[in-house]
Amino acid sequence: MSSDLFYPSRWETKTIQRLFLPAAALLILAWLLAALPLPLVGLLIGGVASALIVLRRPWLAWLGIALLLPFTSGIKAGPLSVTDLLLAGAIALWFADGVRRGSVRLDPSPLAGWVAPYLAALLLSTYSAVNLTEAAAEVIKWTELLLVVWLVGSTLTPGQSRWLVLALLAGGALQGLLGVYQFLFRIGPDTFVLLDRFMRAAGSFHQPNPYAGYLGLTLPVAVSLALWGWQRLVSSSTPGQERRNALVWALLYSGLAGTIGAGLLASWSRGGWLGAAAGVGLVVVARSRRMLIAGLIGLLALLLLGAVGGLRPGALPAPLAERLADLPAYLGMDIEQIIVQPVTDENFSVIERLAHWLAATRMWETTPWLGVGPGNYAAVYPDVRLPAWENALGHAHNIYLNVLAETGLFGLAAYLLMWAGIAGWLWKGTRAACSGSWERALLVGVLGVTAHLSIHHIFDNLYVQGIYLHLALWLGVAEAIRKKECV
Repeated sequence: MSSDLFYPSRWETKTIQRLFLPAAALLILAWLLAALPLPLVGLLIGGVASALIVLRRPWLAWLGIALLLPFTSGIKAGPLSVTDLLLAGAIALWFADGVRRGSVRLDPSPLAGWVAPYLAALLLSTYSAVNLTEAAAEVIKWTELLLVVWLVGSTLTPGQSRWLVLALLAGGALQGLLGVYQFLFRIGPDTFVLLDRFMRAAGSFHQPNPYAGYLGLTLPVAVSLALWGWQRLVSSSTPGQERRNALVWALLYSGLAGTIGAGLLASWSRGGWLGAAAGVGLVVVARSRRMLIAGLIGLLALLLLGAVGGLRPGALPAPLAERLADLPAYLGMDIEQIIVQPVTDENFSVIERLAHWLAATRMWETTPWLGVGPGNYAAVYPDVRLPAWENALGHAHNIYLNVLAETGLFGLAAYLLMWAGIAGWLWKGTRAACSGSWERALLVGVLGVTAHLSIHHIFDNLYVQGIYLHLALWLGVAEAIRKKECV
């Protein structure tokens, strides 16, 4: 007797699969509904469905990371956050998809090339580290940033990048809504109470300053794309159907920008406000040569008014004026003179930051070339702190001093070179992109993101709680967008 009688045919195999798999899925679903709470069942089904979709389209994993990053970065599984696990999954999916297609490779990345020298400086400065665990964590953080920039920039098409931009903006809008809710309904710790009526917004970041940093690293892109949408709408060269589409996009981007901006204002973060002013201001003036000239004239006018005393605090609402009143203490006064002043509720935040700035300079003086080691600010802080300030805040609240203290002159030079190179690459991209195009608006927005980062970093360190990956996604999107040629 032929052995073929004992094996089903191909047609029979396919028929069994078509009948068995749905039946098995229905049985599993029935068991889940009977054994588990309904919300958990919905969560499991949603998770499985999302996993199947991502397995089919691996690039969609970046959208999930972009949207959920503010929430997942605060959820820890041991030393790793859920964001780290999602990132590992996205990289694994890219590799598996490449193996399936028979091609696992990455194109050269100019932006990753600017990050690499700073990563090398971090590795070099680990020679001085007293806490190798913290040094390794810092090196891993910047390795992740480099990989995200490289992978997103190399693997996503311009069309896929548009979806990633929407996911990044939607994540910012969700945080903005959460912050406004916290602000209005006083959701948060008592130390964040504001004006006896409101609450400083912190979103899912637990602190207002990184929350403001995250929103500030999103707002310039939303504003730039909103301006692009309104420009398309009022342009006489835009056809009727495209004009209706332009209205939809203009309203969408404007709504996202407004929500993000409201959350940023509710954070009551001075560093965030100044960074946003720089980022959005750059977006406005960089749109065209005419706007750039007008912006320079406006800046000169402001400087002239300031020189002759023409600027008055009364031009701002009283709470905002009071919040900004002590900024000159950061920028124009002698640190040693401020440190010795008696600490009050009004000057506490200023003196605390300046005390950590001074500690950072003392660290740098001990090892000026290589620094005390990446991530080792808190480990070395007890040896250089001022007597009245015992608690290390984890960083110097000034990224430039922090980089100088941890990686020395070599590290600071590499850091400044990295961001100067990235900003120059983005500026060149805005000039090469088609005038009035979505791609140009996106590149101008990402350039505004770097402006916010540069200014806000005078007062804080934003490379925390996954924000560095948010930044990496913007840079990766910018690189992917530049694949599209101007036609």
